[in-house]
Amino acid sequence: MRDVRAESLSIGQELVRSLSAGWQPPPIAPPFHLPPSESCYSSHQAQLLQMLEGDDTYVHKSRGGYGMVGLAAVAATAVGNSARRRRAEREAAARFRPVDQGTLHVTNRRFALQGRTQWVDLWYSDIRMSYCDGAAVTLELSSIPPIQLHAWPAFAVFVMFRYLAYGEVVQL
Repeated sequence: MRDVRAESLSIGQELVRSLSAGWQPPPIAPPFHLPPSESCYSSHQAQLLQMLEGDDTYVHKSRGGYGMVGLAAVAATAVGNSARRRRAEREAAARFRPVDQGTLHVTNRRFALQGRTQWVDLWYSDIRMSYCDGAAVTLELSSIPPIQLHAWPAFAVFVMFRYLAYGEVVQL
């Protein structure tokens, strides 16, 4: 079985070694317009997720009747309502939820996601904190809930971002 995290880490560490040795990534030509002060350095297929709450509504059913059959139906409906309510509460909990997917372009100024229906620009100047777990780059921004970028290889995307945004070579 393929260990994706280990592969991502290996690719990220190779990028760290290259940058530490003085290698400069060459800009690439993106399929969109950039201002003269901005260059693109890599592109990846990615999924954008954001920390969001869900919908906690559920269908409350009621059933009545007479005698033992009616009582059994009411009891069964109550158990079903309780299970639906618990499931709705779990679904409503804040977690990373898919927002869009497409091509993620890493520039010297921003992450530019060319999504299915829109462009999403995540400017480096708005990022307050960033980290990578091997599967995603997580960004905490100044004005919106946290974002995750699931892109391959996540560690290399993270290393390139930190190098371009802050001029630092992070150790993984």
